[in-house]
Amino acid sequence: MSADQSMKRAGLTTAFICRWLHHLSICILLVMSHYDSLSADETSRLPLVTDDRVVVRSEGGYRTKTISCVIEDIIGQTIIVRRSGSTVNVIRLQEVVSVQFRKSEEFNEGLKKLRSRDWKTALTSLQTAVTTENRNWARREINAHLAQAYRALGEFEGCLATVEKIVQDDPDTRHVVELPLVWDERLPVESRIQLAAADLKSPSEVRRLAAASALLQESSQEAAAVAALKELEKSATGVFLELVRAQLWRLRLLHPEQLREAEVESWSQHVRELDRRTRSGPEFIIGRALLATHDYDNAATSLLWMPLLEPLDPPTTNASLEDAITALELSGRDSEAERLRQEYRLGESMDERN
Repeated sequence: MSADQSMKRAGLTTAFICRWLHHLSICILLVMSHYDSLSADETSRLPLVTDDRVVVRSEGGYRTKTISCVIEDIIGQTIIVRRSGSTVNVIRLQEVVSVQFRKSEEFNEGLKKLRSRDWKTALTSLQTAVTTENRNWARREINAHLAQAYRALGEFEGCLATVEKIVQDDPDTRHVVELPLVWDERLPVESRIQLAAADLKSPSEVRRLAAASALLQESSQEAAAVAALKELEKSATGVFLELVRAQLWRLRLLHPEQLREAEVESWSQHVRELDRRTRSGPEFIIGRALLATHDYDNAATSLLWMPLLEPLDPPTTNASLEDAITALELSGRDSEAERLRQEYRLGESMDERN
C-alpha cells in the first residue's frame, strides 16, 4: 500500500471516528435529557428502596394499611414521611398503629433486653446506640427507651435528664410520658424521685412537673406543688398537659373524703381518648379513686392497665398490681386475685435476678 493510499485510509478512519463520537455525544445528551425528565415527572414509577414502614388505621379504624416510605421526622404528635417520588405526607400519631425503621444492632439489643427486663444491659446497649445514630428523630426514639431503662433501675435523675434532652429538641414530644413522676406516694423514698422545693422554680418545665409530683404529698409543700401544677396547666399542651392534669387528680386522692363518683367517672371518660402509653399513670390514679369510692370491679379494670398493657417503673407497676388484687378480692373474684398474685410473685423474682 502506497503512502497516499495509507493517508487516505487513515483520513477515512479518522473521519469515521469523529462522526461516531459526534453521534455518541448526541445519544448521551438524549439519554440524559430523558433521565432528567424521568426524575422530574416519573420518579413515582420507580420502586422505593427503604426499610421504613408505617402501619396506620384506615378510615373507620377497623382495618390497617402499611405505607412503605422514608421517615423524615417524628416530631410532636406527627410523623412526616416521604413516599415514592417527592410526595411528603404528615400523619397524626393517633392514626399510627406501629412504626418500623432501620435500627442498629445495639438498638435492637437494647429493645430486646428491655423486653426481658434486663435493665442494666439494656441501658449499656442503648447508650452505645445513641452515639452512632445520625438521624435526629431516631436519636429521640433511642433516648426515650434509655429513659425507660434509667427509670426501671431507679436512676431517676438520669431518666429526668434524658427526657429533658428530648424535650429540648422536640418541645411537644409524646416521650414526655417517660418522666419519672410520682404516681404513688405510698412507695418507699428510694422507689420514687426526690426533688427539692427549689426545683418547682426550675426553668425546665419537665423538671417543675417532676418536682410537683414528688412534693405534692408533703403537707409543707402541697400548696407550692399545686401552684406549680396550675401554672404549668395554663400553657401545657398534648401529652404534657395530660400528665399535669393527672397529677392534679392525685391531689384529690390525698383527700379521699372529698372524692365524688361523678368526678371519677369524668376522669374515666377523658382517658379513653389518650394513647395507650399516656393512659398508664392516669388509669392508676382512677383505679385508686374507684377503690376509695368502693367501685371495686371498675377499679380492678383501671388498675390492671399498667401491669398488663403499659408498665412504668417496677415499684409503681407492682403497686398497681397489688391494688388490682385487692380490688378483685373486695369484689369477690378470689380466683382471679390469686392468679394475679402468682404472676406478681413471678415478676418480683425476675426483677430480683436483674
